[in-house]
Amino acid sequence: MAISTPSLGGTSLPQVGARDSYQEFAGYRGADLEMASGALATDLVSTSVKRRFELAWLGLTEAQVTTVLTAFATVRDSSASFTSPLGGSYTVTRDYGAMEVELAWYRGGGVARADVRMRLREV
Repeated sequence: MAISTPSLGGTSLPQVGARDSYQEFAGYRGADLEMASGALATDLVSTSVKRRFELAWLGLTEAQVTTVLTAFATVRDSSASFTSPLGGSYTVTRDYGAMEVELAWYRGGGVARADVRMRLREV
């Protein structure tokens, strides 16, 4: 499977390339509850599998960080189109509780660099 350029909300994101820099988690939305009898009661919002996505980049420049932040702003309070590095198209929002893009700044090659992580979830 070819790796393509990911995009979010019409903004092309930097390429992901390092191991574990792109992860998909396929699962169900809902809740489980253990009954007094020991039986498991499950209440699903939908029987369709939904995905969560984590994208991470190492050593981004300030301009690349700005691009990631611009793309993340498209899911600030609504959904946006996401094209994964594997070429899949999804409608996504921020992941539950993911109110920020994680940035770890450092000096690399005499300039500011950042390791960046963003979490999204399929609508």
